Parts: sequence; C-alpha cells; structure tokens
Amino acid sequence: MKVNITSEQLEIEKRYLKKTLEVIKSIIEKDNASIQDKINSVNEMKRYIWENNALLDEVEISMGMYDINTEVEHTNDNIKQLQKLKRSLISPYFGRVDFEEDGLSESIYIGINGIMKDLNFYVFDWRSPIASLFYNYGVGPASYEAPVGNITGNVTLKRQYKIKGETIERCFDNNINIDDEFLQEILSSSSSEKMTNIVNTIQKEQNEVIRNTKDKYLIVQGIAGSGKTSVALHRIAYLLYKENNLTSNNVLIFSPNEIFSEYISNVLPELGEDNVLQTTYNDFASSYMKGFKKIESFASFIERYYKSEYIDEEKFKSTKYKLSNQFKELLDNCVSQLKTEMRFDKGIIINEKKFTKKELNQLLISSFSRLPLFSRIDAIAEYICDKNHISYKKYGKTLKKRLCELLNYNLNVKDIYSSIVNSDIFKTSARLKQNEIFKIEGLLKYEDLIPLMYLNFELNGYPNGNYIKHVIIDEAQDYSLLQLEMLRRIFDKASFTILGDVNQTINPYYIYNNLNEINSIFESKGRYIELTKTYRSSEEIINYTNQILGINNVCSVRKSNNIPVVIKNATYEQVPEYLIGDINQMRINGMKRIAIITKNNDETIDLYERLKKVLADVNMLSETGEKTIGNVVILPSYISKGLEFDGVIVYTDKGYPYQEKDKYLFYVVCTRAQHSLTVYNQKQLVLESKK
Repeated sequence: MKVNITSEQLEIEKRYLKKTLEVIKSIIEKDNASIQDKINSVNEMKRYIWENNALLDEVEISMGMYDINTEVEHTNDNIKQLQKLKRSLISPYFGRVDFEEDGLSESIYIGINGIMKDLNFYVFDWRSPIASLFYNYGVGPASYEAPVGNITGNVTLKRQYKIKGETIERCFDNNINIDDEFLQEILSSSSSEKMTNIVNTIQKEQNEVIRNTKDKYLIVQGIAGSGKTSVALHRIAYLLYKENNLTSNNVLIFSPNEIFSEYISNVLPELGEDNVLQTTYNDFASSYMKGFKKIESFASFIERYYKSEYIDEEKFKSTKYKLSNQFKELLDNCVSQLKTEMRFDKGIIINEKKFTKKELNQLLISSFSRLPLFSRIDAIAEYICDKNHISYKKYGKTLKKRLCELLNYNLNVKDIYSSIVNSDIFKTSARLKQNEIFKIEGLLKYEDLIPLMYLNFELNGYPNGNYIKHVIIDEAQDYSLLQLEMLRRIFDKASFTILGDVNQTINPYYIYNNLNEINSIFESKGRYIELTKTYRSSEEIINYTNQILGINNVCSVRKSNNIPVVIKNATYEQVPEYLIGDINQMRINGMKRIAIITKNNDETIDLYERLKKVLADVNMLSETGEKTIGNVVILPSYISKGLEFDGVIVYTDKGYPYQEKDKYLFYVVCTRAQHSLTVYNQKQLVLESKK
C-alpha cells in the first residue's frame, strides 16, 4: 500500500470504504429480490394469458401483452443497474474532494457509478456536476455549474485511491489536477488488448471537451497520444448521462476501420453504458451506393498509393482533383445546368387523359421545385396517378419509367458522372494532358465513391438521418470537406464531435493546413479545441517522432524510461532471427503487447507466414481478416491508426523504406509505441527536420 496520509486518516478511509461496500451489498440484495419478484410476476401474467386465451377478447389480450412488455422493459433496466452495482464492489470510487461552501464542508467521493441510499450520497457519479471539481481544480478556490447555477467555494482536500478487492491499495493527497505520480504509474503500466476507460485520470483539457454541452459542433485537434478517442467515448457517456432524451441508439461513431471499432468496444460498457452505433465510412457509403460488386475502402485506396514505387503524375492529378473542393464546385455547376436544361420533350396520355408537354414541364420546373431534381419525377408520377384515380403503388414504377423516356436527359447518375469525368472541362480543371477514359465498372474506386455519392444525393435527395442526435467522427483528417458536408446534410438535426490530427494525415491527395477548416461546413458555428499533451509515448519515442515531421510542439507527459529508440538494418533472410531477438528483448524490458507494423499488406502476409513457423503466439491483423489483436501482432501501417502497443517494431523490406512522400504514414506508425520502438531498414534522410 502506498499512502501519504496519517494512520488515523487511513483508518477513517478504511471505515468509509467498509460502510460504502455494505451499502452497495444491501442495495444489491434488495434489487435482486425485487427483480426476482418482477420476473415471477411477468411469468404469471404470461401463464394467465396462455391459459385463458379462449376467454379473453383481443383488447384484453393486447392490454395484457402491453403490460408484460412494459414490465420486461423495466426489469431489464433494473438488471442493468444491478450489474453496475456489482462492478462497483470491485472499486466503488477513485477520488475525493472536500468542498467548503458558506462555512460548510462536504466530502465528495467520486466513482464510475453513483451510490445513494435513503437520500444519502455515498459516491457521486463522475459525470455529476460536483464531480467536475476533481478534474478541474487543486486545493483552493473552485466552482462548478449546478442545476441551480454556479456554486463557488473552496476545495480543502483532494485525494485519490486505488481500490481492489475491497482493499485500499493506494491513498494519496495531492494539490494539482491529477496527481503526477499517480498518472505516471498508470502510464507506465502495460497496454491492454482493448482500450480501457481513463475516468480516474481525465485531465482538465480533456474534461473541457467531455463536458461541453454549450457547443453543438466541436472540432478537436489532438496530437498523437493525446487521448482523442478516449475523450470522445467519455464524452458520449457524459452526454448519455446528461441528456434525458439521448440513448445509445441515437449516437453514431464513424471509426477508421473495423479493427479499431473492436478495439474501443469495452470502454462504454466499463462506464456503465451500452455501446452506441458504429460504422466505417465505407460501410456507410455501401448502404447507399448500390449496383457495384465492391466498393473500395479508404485503407485499400491508401494502399494503392503507398505500394507504388512510381507515381503516375496523370493519375495522381486526376485522383487529387476528384477529392478536391474544386471538383465539388464543378459537380454543383453540372447539377445547376441539369436543373436549368432538363425538360419533357413530349406530353403523355394516361387513360385517355392528356398531360401536355407544357403541363409536365410546369410540374417539373415550378410545382415540385422544392424537391431534388430526380425526385420530382416520382412526384409527377404520383400526381398523374391521383388525377386518374389509379394506384400509384401499383402503376407508379411503370409510369415513372415512361416519364423518364420523355425527358431530354438520361437520369442514370452513373452515366452523368462518367460524362463529367470524361469531359474537356474535367481535363482542363484537373490540368490533365489528355481526357480521362473513365467507365464505372464492378469496382467503385474510393476517389470516385465520394463525388459520385454526392452527385447521387444532390439529384435524388439526401437520406433522413434524424434518428441520430449525436455524431462522432474520428480520424477526421482523413475526411474531405465534401464527405463531412454530406454527413452534416444527412444528420442535419444532430450535434457533432469531430476529432483528428493534421500531423497524422495519410491521404496524400487531400491535406488540411488546419483542422479548423472543417468549421466551414458548420458556417463557422463550431468550437475549435486543441489537445496539446501526449500521454502515450516515452520521451525517447517522442523525440524521435518529432524529427520525422520536423516538429517540436509535442508535449510529452510520460517520463523517460531509459529505453532508446533502436535503429537496425537486416536483409530479407536475417529478418525472422532478428525480430525474434527484438521481441525477446522487449519482453525482458517488460513489454507485454508488441506490434510489428509493416508498410503494406503484402509485407504483413509474407512476414506472418515466415514468423508463425518460429513464433507460436503471433497473430496477423488485416482489414478484412482477424480482429483479435493478441500479444504479438503483425499488421500493415494504414490500419494501425488509433491503436497503441507497449512495444512497436517498424519493419519495411530493405529496398523499400519510407520516403519523404510517406513521412506522415511513418509518423503514424512510430507513434503507436508506448514504451519501446525499434525501426528497421529506414534511411536517415526521412528524419531530417524542416526548420
């Protein structure tokens, strides 16, 4: 046990812990009995309806089933609350602040879950207003926002605990935000296979993001290791606690890949909340872009670039233009032209009732002008059915097809997009030497997915995403403004938390100078916040990674661990033996979770096939394969984002090192390491700082 308090104070703390645990156990016992009574009641109601089914009318059966469903729902809520209480037995609280207001002092114990009995608060939920004192203040003047207004006073004591198995393992007073020694102890521990909560070490700058409810749109620029994703997840937990009408089914996270989604899947349950909806941009887009055998993911798109030794200048310019803000302007002009020029060339006769060309164009141009252009054809078909007293449901599809044949434009979005890309204006705008010969086939490439999806939404209308009330977008530097604009349009009622780091941009075709540029899609109504401290890597690793980009604005919280960054060279034949030696040395140094990060997927597969013969516990991660990480894992660079490991070995084949054009990707890979970093076959040229 580690303490800096007196033995008398420690005895008082032990008595309070014992009392708190007794209260929790008594609540659990009472809730267990209540839940069992409700289960018995539901079973009795079901049995009654089953046995008397023939004697009950439909209304009585319906009312009975409604009562059963309501009771089941309440019981499930009680079971969830009971599970939270059982988790609280392991560690009921982690902090305490004594707050003095108007001469009266109160001890506030803070834990993941609030504990109350007979109107007495034994533990306050970390998300409660008064708990913000623990995160925002040391000893001295302090205030917090309560429902009745701002409460001011003084923090007279601030204490931290590590409790496990009903025993106080650590008890420590401190006068700063979160005790530096305690934080260093946590940072020095081994990483885990899945991300864990940081509720007992949330820092003031992180807390400001987590508890922000004033700004509908938050844009967070955070350096590597600043806890962006953890902050986002704790923010979700806070909003679910704070907002009465918000549930886990109203929150959507956009993750960089499925591996990352699995990696973060434990955090919200640890905080007592259900996991929210999660998707990748590729999966989200695939639900709207039908008619393709495959839609290329962002990782596959990036791999195409980084696997190429030679970059075709014409293809690079074309791809860069397709993802640019300027191409959106060209698409907008084309949509405007369609709206201006699209007309019916002929009228139509339905059941001997004639609709002239003039009438149809009046409907197209004026009557239904509020609708997206192509949606107007549906509206006209429905209008004609109503006028002829025929079923739109039965005949609408056929009628719409006939109307489309009378138009002077083809309404196939794919064909329209192809004609734009193959046009002279595209060639000129993209500064190509000759027209692109483009045809949409079975595979929809990533650079075509985004503009094609935009064109589709502009012509056919945006989906209704009003069921989503809050959107989290992680790794936002990999999203173009057009992607984000589409999401804002789809989820137009939602608030947004957007997180990223311009220094971790791995898309060579689209680069932000500053993440605050995203504010333009919110009409500059968003709040821009920077997280400037990194909690992941040691000083040695930070100093090395700073050199890659020539930066010095990274503030490392983790202290030196006296493990230098190791630079090595190895031939193809030497690699297995060398890597086994590296892994063994890292394990001697206390590293539990070790990653070998290659440059591309081909290297990952090749290295795995060679290492698995001599290393029993090695796993391979790929975008579409195994999602379990394990203690030793090989993975390609572009799916390592957001992950962290005790030790990282950065490997590339000797003839294919990271180059100047790959420096951001190299930076991302190296910043995955917490305690130990070994780099293979890398030229010093990449590490020359730009002053």
